[in-house]
Amino acid sequence: MSWTQSIAPANAAADVAVTFEAIRARSSRHQVSNVWRSLAADPATLAGAFGHYAALLEDPAPLTAAQVQMLALVVSATNGCGYCVSHAGPRLAALAGEELARAVARDYREANLTARDRVLLDAAVAMTCEPSERKAEDIERLREYGFDDAGIVKATAIAACYNFINRIVSALGVELEPECTAWEFGAQR
Repeated sequence: MSWTQSIAPANAAADVAVTFEAIRARSSRHQVSNVWRSLAADPATLAGAFGHYAALLEDPAPLTAAQVQMLALVVSATNGCGYCVSHAGPRLAALAGEELARAVARDYREANLTARDRVLLDAAVAMTCEPSERKAEDIERLREYGFDDAGIVKATAIAACYNFINRIVSALGVELEPECTAWEFGAQR
């Protein structure tokens, strides 16, 4: 499941079991994904990482649920994280249709998106590829397309969260669950 010890729910200590139950309750598959199992060797890291993730995604407002999944998908594709692409892609497909989700995974710039969504994803890719080069003008561009400060902060936090998760998955060699299908994606730089 990963290059480090992954803990199955049945073998979880009490503190990990509590977090695993929260993960299972939030999961559309009612399972504990491999990324969370790979963090279970350190219960505090697991609880903190999942808590942060859940808090950000529990209520996507002022973004839409589809925008959140587009951010997850594009950041993950940009980072070359097939695991996260294969999780975010189906979630976006359920919200916006399979054709659009697959197009976003391949290259969001070629997908049939609104200009507002394209600008949002441009910002996420810029933050992913060149975080230290961000300027006030980047924020102003988002405002020009109707994003208020709450939306800008939420989008930034979600993109940062997926950058964090992508790095965990890649660094620990987390494998895609057998019941999940790998998705094709492009390098979105």
